[in-house]
Amino acid sequence: MTDHPSQTPLFTFGVIADIQYADIDDGYNYTRSHRRYYRNSLQLLSNAQRSWSESAVKPHFILQLGDIIDGFNKRDGASEKALDSVLRELSRCPVEVHHVWGNHEFYNFSRSQLLRSQLNSTPRTGSSLAGPPAPADFYAYHFSPFPGFTFVVLDAYDVSLLGREVSSEQYSNAMDRIKQYNSNEDLNCPPGVVGLETRFTMFNGGFSKDQLDWLDSVLSLADEKRERVTIVSHLPIHPNSTTPMCLAWNFDELLSIIHSHNSVVCYMAGHDHDGGYCKDEDTGVHHLTLEGVIETPPDSNAFGTVSVYKDRMVLKGNGRIRNRVFLFA
Repeated sequence: MTDHPSQTPLFTFGVIADIQYADIDDGYNYTRSHRRYYRNSLQLLSNAQRSWSESAVKPHFILQLGDIIDGFNKRDGASEKALDSVLRELSRCPVEVHHVWGNHEFYNFSRSQLLRSQLNSTPRTGSSLAGPPAPADFYAYHFSPFPGFTFVVLDAYDVSLLGREVSSEQYSNAMDRIKQYNSNEDLNCPPGVVGLETRFTMFNGGFSKDQLDWLDSVLSLADEKRERVTIVSHLPIHPNSTTPMCLAWNFDELLSIIHSHNSVVCYMAGHDHDGGYCKDEDTGVHHLTLEGVIETPPDSNAFGTVSVYKDRMVLKGNGRIRNRVFLFA
């Protein structure tokens, strides 16, 4: 990798995923194969903030890719306190933070609570709102940090058993969808199959037709304006960028929309704490799944800074995050 030190980036931004902070002792994931450092995740966030603040080229914004606090906080009645602790740490670097919602956001808060919270980072004013706004039924928006570049935040739990009222049509549709593939009493247990169908669990979700239609309209406008688009969400959508159990339910439908446009250059997600990467050979789109803070040992780190140039994005990783160069097709 080369950083091209003689060139000044058009803009930079920070990325971090799956902080999952909780003021509890270390534990393990559900298969007990990975240790989780709940309390120390706040220190790793502090490390990231300090690096971004002290950088000679400050990031223009931060992408927080979901699961900002852990679901154990709900059990302990500590959701608000834990969120306050993380948001206080994030505020130490005085730049805009764009929040993605993951499954742990919905373990702690209802959808209506999230919409009223600081985790709703939908732009309210300015040029960020140029183009079609998203309907109110899902949490999605787009913003432009620099001329010629657009970022789109998508709601991967739009179709989900999480964050939807049990009596709602959305919940009913999600239940019908998951029951086609998962007959377990505990729907957090993957179906007893091998392969892509293991994604049909309660901790995953998908994108509604309305949201996909909205994205299609956003990308059509970006195509016309010859913009570079980066899409961010919590769930990965390319099978080669993650384990099948972490994919969005209808990843194939979203991939199909991306394939029908020429403006998308990158898709970023979290959820799979081991991370992953692939380049779609058909489109040249880079699919990055960022390693999770929650399973990063105290003597390491898990954050990155992305420098954007006219023809590429350069990811400078820290700790578990690898350096990468994303050339634009």
